[in-house]
Amino acid sequence: MPEPSEANEPNESAGPNAPNDRAEAAGTLRISRVLDRCGVLGPGWRAVIWVQGCPLRCRGCLAEETLPFSGGELRPVAELADWLAELPDIEGVTLSGGEPFGQAGALAELLDAARARRPGLSAMAYSGFRLEALRRGTLAQRALLDRLDLLVDGPYVEARHGDLLWRGSDNQRLLPLSDRYADIAERADTSAGIEVSVGAGGTFSWAGVPTAPGFRAGLENRLGQLGYAVRPLNEARSVAGGADRSEREVDEERAETEGTP
Repeated sequence: MPEPSEANEPNESAGPNAPNDRAEAAGTLRISRVLDRCGVLGPGWRAVIWVQGCPLRCRGCLAEETLPFSGGELRPVAELADWLAELPDIEGVTLSGGEPFGQAGALAELLDAARARRPGLSAMAYSGFRLEALRRGTLAQRALLDRLDLLVDGPYVEARHGDLLWRGSDNQRLLPLSDRYADIAERADTSAGIEVSVGAGGTFSWAGVPTAPGFRAGLENRLGQLGYAVRPLNEARSVAGGADRSEREVDEERAETEGTP
């Protein structure tokens, strides 16, 4: 049996990549959804890729449908690179999920292929793992880090939700990893808001980080009252540390350590 990893630290045997990379064919990504153009998840207009699968279970996760590793769809890296290269008027791509560092090798390959045709494409990613842990991660995870311009790191902590730029809770950090956005700290640290999209057939979706916790549950409840068919949030939520501890105590502990949420 492999040695247990440090709290919230990926490694070859028990890292965030382990459950997903073994399941996918080479040159493919398991994707929940993509968005051609978004102005609320990073600098400028950006494409967004939500990967499928996450080993963490942060209470109040805004994208619970992306957590199972068996969901989503398999997409060839080459196909996604073509899509990114041909999109008009975008500054970069934001990688969300799910846990992007669970498919780090394929995402690094994707950025290389897209930048071969679009050299100025910037890259931002979200991760429930701290930067320090990712730097001790696999070769693929370190390779993806090397290709990023911005990283939002750390688990989402519902009890510490705030009105923050591109982040959900105040334990999460917005970290420039290249000179591209070295001045990011000079920007106002307030939410960029959310964007709503209506697709073919009337499908409704949204992107962004709400200013208050519970936004998704409230929105889905209201849409249901209006007659829309809404996929319900997963009601099965585990509470670390047992029932004798308050949710806030558990969440505060998560924020101050690199422990798995």
